[in-house]
Amino acid sequence: MTNINPLVLTVLFCHFLSSFTILGMPLFFPKIMVDFLSADQQMYIGWFYVLPTICTAISSPLWGRFADKYGKRLSLIRAQLGLVIGFLIAGFAPNLWVFSLGLVIQGACGGTFAASNAYLASQVSPNELAKTLNLTQFSARLSLLVAPILLGILINIDQPITLYSYLAVLPFCAVIAITRLPKTETKFAKKAKKSAIAYQRPPLSFNRLLLVKFLFSFAVVVSFPYFYPYMQSLGATNNTLIGWYFSLPHLVYLIVIALNNDWQKRYSAKQLCTTGLSAVIIAGVFQYQATSMAFLMVWRLLLGLGICLTFIGLHQGVAALKAEKTGLMFGRFDSISKWAGVVAGISAGVVVEAFNIYSPFLVSVMACTLALLFLALTQTTQNSEEKHYVS
Repeated sequence: MTNINPLVLTVLFCHFLSSFTILGMPLFFPKIMVDFLSADQQMYIGWFYVLPTICTAISSPLWGRFADKYGKRLSLIRAQLGLVIGFLIAGFAPNLWVFSLGLVIQGACGGTFAASNAYLASQVSPNELAKTLNLTQFSARLSLLVAPILLGILINIDQPITLYSYLAVLPFCAVIAITRLPKTETKFAKKAKKSAIAYQRPPLSFNRLLLVKFLFSFAVVVSFPYFYPYMQSLGATNNTLIGWYFSLPHLVYLIVIALNNDWQKRYSAKQLCTTGLSAVIIAGVFQYQATSMAFLMVWRLLLGLGICLTFIGLHQGVAALKAEKTGLMFGRFDSISKWAGVVAGISAGVVVEAFNIYSPFLVSVMACTLALLFLALTQTTQNSEEKHYVS
């Protein structure tokens, strides 16, 4: 990760500031909402967990069109300001309805991931875009590692809900930093719209990439909600140990992306996705069959490698597409993963209630297998598909 463009580094840091709260605070919803929900209403916490995600899934394509019409930097500033407002409303919420409003605004007016990618697409060369998209995922995964630890310490200092109001300063700082960035496209970004990416032609159209990303995102997220009781069923009693096993796949992503990435250009997006999905399948099969914690670390590390390779393949595929409307493209690209997360969360609850605590891993395997079959049957796209994927 050496020699990163200062502009890219600034956007990544700003994305980290916003994702820190978005990805870290939901873990503590049971503690935050204890004053809002009675003992027999605790099941509703899951609905509030996905509420911002649903709002982001709906709004991301709309904000993408906004970015294409009014500017990528303005849309990025808008997204960070949306988080500032949402966090402040949630932090000072006197009741459940106001807190819900804060979450809705956070989801509907945020969308910093898509906004960051759209802005970066207007600033970096086509050959650097895939690498840059990997780095925005890097900042998100870093938040998933760091935020739960730091917020776990801070949340005991004051009333838990007020922490939202304090954290509003993070996206506000991001707004200040972003206003100092250029708002016009670089000349090589404009040139990229007229020519294909240098090192390969895309093996998948945008709509096909969306389908693979949906199945992949669903497969990864479906095993998250019940991972804690799954670990308990294997004999784990230490919360720190459970958290460590949960975070291992994210740690693998951070390590791989931080290493030299020249090898990525030797493989197509289809090859990377196929290898990554295969690794996720193998890891899922062994986690589903596990009866103890023996070798579990190996399967969690393999899952992390599979996640990393699939993300690299997806980013390489989307970076290779010719795009006139990058805002809309990344809005839809982010939205599809949000919908996958919502469906995965609901599905996890259904299969666990119907079968057992191990069943989400089997569902994950089935989703990845379906994605693999789709990739195996997919032929190289025609030029018309490459040019007209955004409508």
